[in-house]
Amino acid sequence: MKKISLFLLLFMIGFPIVWSPASEMSEIAHSLGSAERISFKIKGTGSKNIAVTIGIGSQPGSGACCSGVSPFTTASFVGNVGDVVYDGKTRRVITKIFREMNGTTLDLAQYY
Repeated sequence: MKKISLFLLLFMIGFPIVWSPASEMSEIAHSLGSAERISFKIKGTGSKNIAVTIGIGSQPGSGACCSGVSPFTTASFVGNVGDVVYDGKTRRVITKIFREMNGTTLDLAQYY
């Protein structure tokens, strides 16, 4: 009985996807994970001597949290375009990730 139920469930989910028009298929494929990944670096606060915990996600408190950035270090990060970089302790948004950030360094001294 469980095998039949599982088969019917898979059939009901899979049938519309298989018989969808090509335009809908491309939309489904796009929404399933073609988010553009961006690599960038974050430099610590320097002489302000503030250690910051960094989170990256669609909104503060979501996604990957938390990686520490010491005052005199630079750390590499990867995030999706449209996600935000936030302070893991205060949940304050530092910046939004955009395509042009690829390969750049974000200086936390400008934000603290």
